[in-house]
Amino acid sequence: MFTIPVGDLISSYTGDNREFAFAGPIFDGYYEDIRFLSDLEFAVSIMTLDDGIYISWSYLKTTVEYEGKKETIDLAPFDRTWKIKLEKWDPDDISEIDMRSQTIDLGPVIREEIIMECCNSF
Repeated sequence: MFTIPVGDLISSYTGDNREFAFAGPIFDGYYEDIRFLSDLEFAVSIMTLDDGIYISWSYLKTTVEYEGKKETIDLAPFDRTWKIKLEKWDPDDISEIDMRSQTIDLGPVIREEIIMECCNSF
């Protein structure tokens, strides 16, 4: 659902960028541990790096149920990096680009950020 093609950016120049926004419902069961009670809304800027893709979220908003509690999510801007090839010293918040399909999957990052926000409010 949140897999983004980045082949055109990978083959482009460093600093090339695109914008992407999403606003819509997330069906029950997309994440087995999170239930969306309102539409998920977010916007990202996607930029080419020498060795990958940098994504900056300008916002991410929704209301979810997590571990039996209702949580309103309204995240401050945050970012993530995807690399063409991971190095052993890369931090664990850097993901690898699926070079076979030339895509990145925003789904795991969205889940992690929502869970971290929920855990901060418990």
